[in-house]
Amino acid sequence: MSEWNAQTYGSRWSGIYDGLPWPEPSETVDFLAEWVGSGPVLELAIGTGRVAIPLARRGVEIEGIDTSDEMIAALRAKEDQEQIVVHQADIGSFTLDRQYSMAFLILNTIYALQSQEEQISCFESAASVIEPGGHFIVEAFMPDPTRFRRNSWTQVHDIGLDHVLIEADKHDPSTQQILEQHIHIRDGKIELYPAFLRYIWPSEMDLMARLAGFSLVHRYGSWTKDPFTARSGQHVSVYRRD
Repeated sequence: MSEWNAQTYGSRWSGIYDGLPWPEPSETVDFLAEWVGSGPVLELAIGTGRVAIPLARRGVEIEGIDTSDEMIAALRAKEDQEQIVVHQADIGSFTLDRQYSMAFLILNTIYALQSQEEQISCFESAASVIEPGGHFIVEAFMPDPTRFRRNSWTQVHDIGLDHVLIEADKHDPSTQQILEQHIHIRDGKIELYPAFLRYIWPSEMDLMARLAGFSLVHRYGSWTKDPFTARSGQHVSVYRRD
C-alpha cells in the first residue's frame, strides 16, 4: 500500500472486522434510539451493520453510506438487513435526495478522513441531508499524544506459541496524523492491517460542526452518558442542525 484512500480500510479489514473485540453494541443502540426523531436515520460508514442491524430490529428506518464493496457484502450476508438501504459513497463528500431526522458516525471513523478539509466536508455533507432541528452524533476517542515517545509507539496485543499481534504507530503532531499498522504473525505468515488517522480535538470538531450549520447540544464521556471530563478516553458528541 502506497497511500491511504477511501477504500483501503474496507479492502484490508473486512475479512476480520466482525471477529475483532468491538464493544457489545447494546449501549450504543440504546443511546442512538433516544435521538431517532420522527424520520429516517442515516449511518455514515455503516460497515458490516454492527449497529445498524440492531437498530433496524427495533423498528428504526435506517439507511447507510459506505464506500467499500467488501463491507457492504459482509452486511448483506447477515440476517435482518433486508430493509436497510445502503448508498455506496464516500462519507467525506456525498449528496442524497432524502432528508433524515438523525445521522451518526461512530467508532472514530471521522478520523479516517485524512485532512481537515475532508473532515469539514463530511460535516457539510451531513448537514445537507439532516432536516432542521435534526441531530448528528459523532463518537471518537480522545487524542493522547503523551503515549508517543519520539512520536512513535509499539505494543504487543496478543502472543502465543504460534502467533503474535503487534501494533506499531507513527505520530505527526504537526498534522495530527497517526499512521497505525496492526501486524498479525501467525503460522509463519505476516498480514498487515493499516489504519491511517487524522485525529481532531473536541474544540476543533465543534468549530467544524459550526461551520456546517450545527451546534453542540450534549457531549458525554460514554454511551451511558457518563460526564465528559479530563479523564475521558472518548466522547459522544450530539450536534443539532440549526
